[in-house]
Amino acid sequence: MTDDWLLPSGHSPAFLPENSALRRLPRAPKRPRPRDFMLSRFESRALAYDCFWHLDGRRILLVGPPPLNLWREVRRARYLALPSRTALYPSFHVSTSVMLTELPGAPPDTTSIAIEVGNVALELPVGANISPLLAGRRVLFTMSKDNELAWIREWAHYHAAIQGADAVILFDNGSTRYSTAEIEATLRTVRGLHHAAVISWPYRYGATDLRVLSNPYYGLFLQIASMSVVLRRYAGQAYGILNCDIDELTATPAGSTVFDLAHQSPHGLAVMRGQFIEALPSPEATHRPYIHRDFLSRRRDPVTRLSRPRKWALDPTRPWIADLGVHPYMHWIEGRPWFGKTQPPGMFHWHFRGINTNWKEHRTDATHLAPGDVELDEQFAAVVQSPQFRQE
Repeated sequence: MTDDWLLPSGHSPAFLPENSALRRLPRAPKRPRPRDFMLSRFESRALAYDCFWHLDGRRILLVGPPPLNLWREVRRARYLALPSRTALYPSFHVSTSVMLTELPGAPPDTTSIAIEVGNVALELPVGANISPLLAGRRVLFTMSKDNELAWIREWAHYHAAIQGADAVILFDNGSTRYSTAEIEATLRTVRGLHHAAVISWPYRYGATDLRVLSNPYYGLFLQIASMSVVLRRYAGQAYGILNCDIDELTATPAGSTVFDLAHQSPHGLAVMRGQFIEALPSPEATHRPYIHRDFLSRRRDPVTRLSRPRKWALDPTRPWIADLGVHPYMHWIEGRPWFGKTQPPGMFHWHFRGINTNWKEHRTDATHLAPGDVELDEQFAAVVQSPQFRQE
């Protein structure tokens, strides 16, 4: 472990003040919604979650939610580089759930950006680009809230031991059970990790908006923005990046890794579906709380054990990714080339029902399963008995 094991994790958010009349409204704002939707779930005030230098050192990027009804004010906003007070003229790269604001021409000595939006004045420190520190690394990242530290360690250990991950970026969405320092200490115990960043990301996660049936997930701004921060600030020179939740472990054929399969694919993008592992601890399980290796059972029926949403791994150095109109989402990459994704044979992820805080749905209840419904997942059982996994 070297002195630079812990990567910089500060960021520069910009939020409209509580007393400002400016507010982001949901799509179709006149449709009725539950009272707590606007009060505590929908992100109405965030303008940016982070502000940092582009990898090329000639531009500054802001990553935040799309403006929606605030487009007029955002287009008219004024941007000044400080301390020079150089006027900057933005370009906007907008997607359904995220926007990158590109500010070219900032002097090299720029330390912060002054923004005037409507009658609101804000100042954002400009962060460094971390990508050179992760050049050539295999980067695993996720967002997490209040997941057991033992789960986080098992997730990181598996991907380091089996998939060759050597750097982790974890966005902590306001956990109350432990501090970010405790997460860092947990990751330090994982053999094979050369770098980690634990970023305090305590903002509104967002909520499914059932009043917009064409895309009820558009309001999940925070997690989608975190993916652009990883791609544009942390991992632009990495060998590969893998998005995988704490309850997911990636599987590949023997002799390969998910990072190699992405790197070797025609466009640098490999995708995979999942298979559920049921919340039935094996009789030999001794860990408390149970961790991934304690769950070895899957549904016999291949249809009912399928987890359909795709996950992805990406080679971020491909030329098409330099386009700021490319936006990573949870289950796809917006702006990828036509026929740009590859689904390698034998690549998938295990999705563990028992590794869950039940924040979204009650997944950890297995009482409805009969003994004949499940069988041993022999591939996962073999992995947890393998020498590389057992060497911790």
